[in-house]
Amino acid sequence: MSFAAEEQVTEEKKAKKSLLFNKDAVVAQAQNTETQKTQNPSVIFKNNTGRNGFDVEEPVGSTRFDFDRLTDLMENDKTPLAAMAPDWLNLAIEHRTRYDVYDHGFTRAIPDGNEMIHQRTRFLFELQNIIDWAKFTLELTDFRTPLAEHGQQHNPIFANHFDFTQLHLDLFSKNFLGTGYGANFEVGRMILEYGESRLVGGHRWGTFTPTFDGIRFTLGNDKEKWGLHIWGTRPVQREVSELDWNTPESYFSGAHITNRDYRWANFDAYWFQLNEGNNLRQRNLSTPGFRLFAKPTRGSIDYEIESMYQFGDTFDESIFAHRHHGEVGYSFESTPWPLRLIYLFDYASGDRDPNKNFDILYAKRRVEFGPTGMFGPFFPSNLFSPVGFRMNLTPVPNVRLMLSHRAYWLADKRGPFSGSGLQDPTGRAGSFLGHMLDVSVGWDPQWSFLKRVSFDIGFSHIFKGDYFDKVPNSPGSKDTNYGYTMATIKF
Repeated sequence: MSFAAEEQVTEEKKAKKSLLFNKDAVVAQAQNTETQKTQNPSVIFKNNTGRNGFDVEEPVGSTRFDFDRLTDLMENDKTPLAAMAPDWLNLAIEHRTRYDVYDHGFTRAIPDGNEMIHQRTRFLFELQNIIDWAKFTLELTDFRTPLAEHGQQHNPIFANHFDFTQLHLDLFSKNFLGTGYGANFEVGRMILEYGESRLVGGHRWGTFTPTFDGIRFTLGNDKEKWGLHIWGTRPVQREVSELDWNTPESYFSGAHITNRDYRWANFDAYWFQLNEGNNLRQRNLSTPGFRLFAKPTRGSIDYEIESMYQFGDTFDESIFAHRHHGEVGYSFESTPWPLRLIYLFDYASGDRDPNKNFDILYAKRRVEFGPTGMFGPFFPSNLFSPVGFRMNLTPVPNVRLMLSHRAYWLADKRGPFSGSGLQDPTGRAGSFLGHMLDVSVGWDPQWSFLKRVSFDIGFSHIFKGDYFDKVPNSPGSKDTNYGYTMATIKF
């Protein structure tokens, strides 16, 4: 099928769905379309976001790198397979290949350079509209590392050959118990993602996707008004070449409440509970927190504040830790190109005992701490970053530039530099880790077969601080250069 025919099928499918619900709305939409055609002559580029373009006024903290768009595209018939499928079936396939490389390591384990080719392929299916109150979701995902210098192809963080990422049944009601609020009950294997994913998130820029087996109940609409999520699950243990299964004697549960009534005071409150039996570090952690933010709007200041508190025990040792994130942004109205500037602040408590540092659970890090995957030098654990800036620029609707710069210190200079294997218990190495420049460009072509492909290229430079001159087992004080190229195709 040609691309023109495919677009026609998409529009016809949408029109049929609209007719099923409201014929008057279709007439009004047609009249509105004719008016727009008269008022807006054809142009090549314009400085707002097109249907497939980027949005400089993205949700606070989010970038296209770390937040999954495939499901939304599929459910709105913007993928070729979904456009051609019948109304009761949604289909989408996505493949991503990334090559990344760096010199002069920053960890004890890999003091020199590293390079990797990482591939992720997703097959996503939804059965809907067969029964009014039910939907079935199946997702199969394949993670592979055809090029890995340090044996990562055998590590489940980087490789997980063709396994279930989602396999769940949704039962929903548009008027739950006569309250007027919609509700959804979900059972099976699922992905959890809340807020800006600073504690739990799903598909990401990095090399793995946390999944959970269990149940979840949702009430209300957390995108527009208010919503409540309650869940009880078991974390799924990844295996490279065998079927994944939930972790024995380990449980992850919680509740998440949102309110979206006011643009200047959007509010989240939550409680996450992790109890591990015989797995990993035997963590029993309670993590309550809140998030307050204003949605970005052209010509206005926006902000975000999130605080997380953690208590419980690890290996039967009591802990109390906390993490705080803040940002202030401004989306310019008078610039020729959409532009947004953001100031960033982060603090995550630390301790001389690594088991007492703040635990990030299943968090994402790409948005605020740079590229992850085989790179990912900074974790929000025993970390202090009072000075950071990010710029989002959209010169044309299908090209996106992101630039960020942040400086980093250890919150406790006697504690570990998380994820690196480096620590000076005496504190004599100091706390200044250095600062990092991160630049990336994204391009979504909008013609021929390339309209299904997106391309990304990025570069990061770590200006190492004097910590690397003094810490025992240092990988060296030479600055680190990191680069990547990435292509993603959706069907």
